[in-house]
Amino acid sequence: MTFSSVSPWRVGFAKAALSVVLSLSMAFIVPPARVSIAQDSALQHISLPLSPIEKAEKDGAAVRVSLKDITKLALQNNLDIAISDTNEELYQQKLIQAYGPYDPTIAVGLGVQSTKQPNTNLTNRSTQGASNKIDYANWNFKFTQYFPTGGGMMATYNSSRSDTNQAFALFSPQYNASATVQFLQPLRRNFRIDQYRGTIKLANLDLKINDSQFRQRVTDTIANIQAQYWDLVAAIHDYEIKRESVKLAQITVWNNQKKVEFGTLAPIGITEAQADKASREVDLIVAEEKIYNVENALRALISSDRYGEIWQKTIVPAETPDFKEYKVDLDQAIDTALKNRTELEQLELKLKQADIGYQYNKDQMKWQVDLVGSFGMVGVSGPQTYVTDPTTGQPTILIDPSLVGGIGNAYKTLFIGGYTNWSVGFNVQIPLRNRSVEAQLGQIKVQKRQLFMNRKQIEQSILVDIRNAVQHIETSRKAVETAKVARELAKQQLDGEEQRFQAGLSENFRVLDRQRGLSSAQGIELQALIAYKKSIITLQRAMNTLLESNDFEIAKSSAGNVAELK
Repeated sequence: MTFSSVSPWRVGFAKAALSVVLSLSMAFIVPPARVSIAQDSALQHISLPLSPIEKAEKDGAAVRVSLKDITKLALQNNLDIAISDTNEELYQQKLIQAYGPYDPTIAVGLGVQSTKQPNTNLTNRSTQGASNKIDYANWNFKFTQYFPTGGGMMATYNSSRSDTNQAFALFSPQYNASATVQFLQPLRRNFRIDQYRGTIKLANLDLKINDSQFRQRVTDTIANIQAQYWDLVAAIHDYEIKRESVKLAQITVWNNQKKVEFGTLAPIGITEAQADKASREVDLIVAEEKIYNVENALRALISSDRYGEIWQKTIVPAETPDFKEYKVDLDQAIDTALKNRTELEQLELKLKQADIGYQYNKDQMKWQVDLVGSFGMVGVSGPQTYVTDPTTGQPTILIDPSLVGGIGNAYKTLFIGGYTNWSVGFNVQIPLRNRSVEAQLGQIKVQKRQLFMNRKQIEQSILVDIRNAVQHIETSRKAVETAKVARELAKQQLDGEEQRFQAGLSENFRVLDRQRGLSSAQGIELQALIAYKKSIITLQRAMNTLLESNDFEIAKSSAGNVAELK
């Protein structure tokens, strides 16, 4: 039957019936004033637990910290940073070790010796007995010094005393003294670079690489601590959302109890509301535990002492997850990342290390031409010795009278006696082939090609990181806007459903479902806000702009804040 076929009297009857129904419905709707009075009465019967933050503030154990404060604490006390900070000292010691070959050395030799052997030759026959005996004592000094030019020098000062019973010995005992200075200076191979200088250059680059790695570690720590900070903010606000949901559930239970008393609601409505309230209380307990877990993880990042005061305090974030739009230009972000990323810096330093190895090995292929020289003096002395002239039978002195004396005379003769010796020359070594060095050069060339390819790979990875981070900020911003609209709509739906329920046009479970929907929408909005905050941190980390100038200096002293290391 079409609408046109309905008779006028039936239309009139339907209108009248609808008017009666609406009148009866309005009669059951609680006036606004009565709703407010009932709401106030319900709030008086609500008992909500204190949040961990409220408990701490009540006990005086709350510590309110900002994001900048928590970052500074982490840089001062984080154990990962402290461990990395000690690496700098380690590499500084390695650099000092590389200069070790240039440290001068002094060697001292002291000794005595005695030999006795039968006479077998007329020239060294003994004056008494059938055996020769020589007693020898020496005290020697040697000074060695290498120079950064690849050369070095050695100075020796030797002294000795010998006693013998040989017939032709002019002195017995005889004192000897000598001083010699020798030097060597490469003129071709090892002139511009040698093993020692190459090691020093490599150690300097290792120190710079460690410094770059330390900055990377500090940046990662800042990103982690800030993300953990916002996780704590999210956990605290999530607890408030869950507690507000429990509050709504308690109001619903109280209202349903009153409706059952008035006979406008079946008793099952109370059971449904109480079951839903118990479920929300379980969610509240889980949310409270999450606060404790996130807070403990945050404490571990900002305290190196398990007995530190922070473990007895409750961290209260001073920041709120308000939405503040972060403007970013993609091309500028990519340029900043390529300029600041420590991976590229470390790769460039490794290329310089490869260049040093190549220069050293290429230098080893050259001819070796060394300038060598020496200058020395000798001195000798002993008691006067006479022999008999076979012709005249008279004693004859066979030695220079100036040499007669003790050890002091030997030292005097050493410096003014004029007994000098010197030499100057060249040592030349021509390598016909050096396959070992050739292989080293070939390996270094391959390594440099690999490093160049790694640089291209890192640049591509940085490009992807920045693009993904920028896109993530944009999608997170859209998620925040959408979640905000969803939360507002969920609130409107709950308000409307409660009004319908008060008018008797809805079911109890629908109101409970709308309450859960509002709590879920609030949680989703909170997570979207936190995700947006973290997306900004991710981009700043990818651009390597989280580290401020003073942060690096603060982190440099972190190792001194560890009690066990003091």
